Amino acid sequence: MPKVFVNYRVQEQSGYAMLLHRELAQRFGLDNVFLASRSIGPGEDFVQGIHSSLRQCLVLLAIIGPRWLESGGRTIDVSGFAADHDWVHWEIAEAFARGIRVIPILIEGAELPGEASLPAPIARLARCQYVRLRHHSIDGDLAQLVDVLRRAVPALDRRAPEPVAGRLDPLYLHLAHTPGSQCRIGIFPGTIRRVRNADIWVNSENTDMQMARYTEFSISAIIRYWGSTRDVAGRVRHDLIAEELDAAVGPNRPVAPGTAVVTSAGALADSNNVRYVIHVAAVQGEPGAGFRQVRNIGWCVTNALLQAERLAQTDSAVRTILFPLLGTGVAGAMIQTTAHDMLLATLDYLTQRPDTLLSSIFLLAYSQPEFAALDSVWRTLPLRPAAALASEESA
Repeated sequence: MPKVFVNYRVQEQSGYAMLLHRELAQRFGLDNVFLASRSIGPGEDFVQGIHSSLRQCLVLLAIIGPRWLESGGRTIDVSGFAADHDWVHWEIAEAFARGIRVIPILIEGAELPGEASLPAPIARLARCQYVRLRHHSIDGDLAQLVDVLRRAVPALDRRAPEPVAGRLDPLYLHLAHTPGSQCRIGIFPGTIRRVRNADIWVNSENTDMQMARYTEFSISAIIRYWGSTRDVAGRVRHDLIAEELDAAVGPNRPVAPGTAVVTSAGALADSNNVRYVIHVAAVQGEPGAGFRQVRNIGWCVTNALLQAERLAQTDSAVRTILFPLLGTGVAGAMIQTTAHDMLLATLDYLTQRPDTLLSSIFLLAYSQPEFAALDSVWRTLPLRPAAALASEESA
């Protein structure tokens, strides 16, 4: 049973909840971290899953954003499952009642709510020592949280942490049946912030084409924040990419799934050598349930590559493009299935366009599970490592 229970509001900080689940599962093992949207499978009893996991966890992480109080009710009694029942409050109250350690996770500039503003069963939350997560220092803040959890729950340390992907350099692949093709497929390990050799970044966006708040943690938020101009304190002064995307889409929201819209790269041009951002509608929102991946993720890849081809025809400096695994973050899509569909769509595109102007198509493997999924999927497709292919040709 999971040792860490992630408590959050779907409407408030789902991006950070997904991030915590992914990072902590990578370090401590998937079975040791519970997140309802990821840990309860289709057809399983949601209420039973929450109750049984909460009863056996050792620590509850209460994710609190700037509007945590505004977006929640105060009703905690679940005996009758009233319409205004607040699961977030109930989970915290249950943790306190069972003597489970509760650690508030304050997002960005959020503050602990005062005792007077909380229902009596969770008033103790106002006195709990917290950990803060901020987008501009996320790596250090996550490391601090991992250390806190290791000290608070020694049993978590039985599993040695894995490297992000076991390597720093990209793994390059070629189509096996067309060895003369000039375009490579690259699997790039690690965070998108260290990528500086991709002319185009693909942004996984929702069908409303509204970028994530730059205080969240997602590809959309990273692109929005680092593409903006900021003052010396890191505060956004000009929201360049989001404003350009808003102007490009205008009143045409929501767009069809798979729609790809091009904007400039804003300040990313200086920091990461990015020339353009292609925003692709890869997730759809559902009221009260958050986001889910669109049905045909391969179509998203194809449309983005077609836009990239057009850019390459008009801009001779454009030759490389980077995709994250679309819809596997906040939308919670399966990593293995997404990796397969995206690699297959890329393979189909290159097979049908052997004369493409693109020289490299990168897929980002942010975590070890993402790298492992991409690494296993390409082996089932007609692809070969670039080094191995060169050896075969020379022989």
